[in-house]
Parts: sequence; structure tokens; C-alpha cells
Amino acid sequence: MILRALAAAAVIALLAIAWLALNGESSGPAAPATATVSAQSPGYSARNAVLIETGPDGRPMYTLRAADIREQPASQSALLDRVEMQFRDAAGRLWQGQADEARVVDQATEVELSGDVALSGALPNAAEPLRISTDRLKVDTHSEVVTTDDAVTIAWGSQQLRARGLIARLRQQSIRLQSQVHGRYAP
Repeated sequence: MILRALAAAAVIALLAIAWLALNGESSGPAAPATATVSAQSPGYSARNAVLIETGPDGRPMYTLRAADIREQPASQSALLDRVEMQFRDAAGRLWQGQADEARVVDQATEVELSGDVALSGALPNAAEPLRISTDRLKVDTHSEVVTTDDAVTIAWGSQQLRARGLIARLRQQSIRLQSQVHGRYAP
């Protein structure tokens, strides 16, 4: 009899606790929790990161390796430190670059390299790879256009050109130097 009374009391206590838990101090439905993200807070960050952007065929369009990466949700971009970039042009030729920093923008279609930028790749019928050196370089990965408004040096073999500004259309295999062009030809 005592056991039945204790069991009944335990059941009543459990029901009371459950009722309080469900209907406690709330006078209505609980408000959904909302998270606020500061415009300055990163969406993600990583060390020794590798980003691979693939095309419609599933093949890599470009690969970025970075010591550090931080997403900036407010500007919909990602900032990278100590960057190495690799991509193939439409003809399948490999291009490799490096920079102190990079910013990936416009839904990853543009990579803005900055700080001691070097980009090299093969040109058709050239024995030596082409090397582009500058402080800032923008790579449009979809149209395969490489641009800068800064001072730039282009070298291949013992040949060298210096200029201000460059537009390289890799698909069309054309490079246009904008102004102040100076060259050196060594046979």
C-alpha cells in the first residue's frame, strides 16, 4: 500500500514537472531565437585552405591555396593571405600565380591579387613561359581576362617589357600594354 502511494506520488510529481516545463512562465508560444551577425564578423575562416572553383563540367576552373582565409559576409567576398593560384586557360595551358593577399569577389568569378604579384604561363609557340610581375592584378576566371592599372613587367626568356597597365585576354591569346611601354630585347 505504501509502495502504491509512493508510485502514485512519483507519477503526479513527474506530471507536474512536465506541465511546468511545457507551460512554465511563458504566456504564449516561445519567440524564435534570432542570431544577429555583425557586418564585421567573418562568416568562416580557415588556415592552410584550398579553394577549388569548378566549372559546369565539374573540372577545376582555378585553385587557390592560402595560409589564411576569412569570409566577409557584408561585402560577399573572401580575404586570403599568402596566396598561390593555379588555373588553365581555354587551350589547356597552365597558369600559376602567387601574391601576398587576394580578395575573391563577385560570386568567385574575380580574384584580385595584391602585393608582390607574379603570374606565369605558357604562350603558344613560345619556348619560355611568360612572367607577369606587378603590385595588383585582377583575374576574371570566367572570361579569362587578366588586368591591372599598375606598373607591370612582362618577361619571357631574355626579353622584357615594362609598362603601366595591362589587359591580357588569354582566350584570344592577346596582351595589350596600356601606356609608358619600354622594352628590352637581348638576342
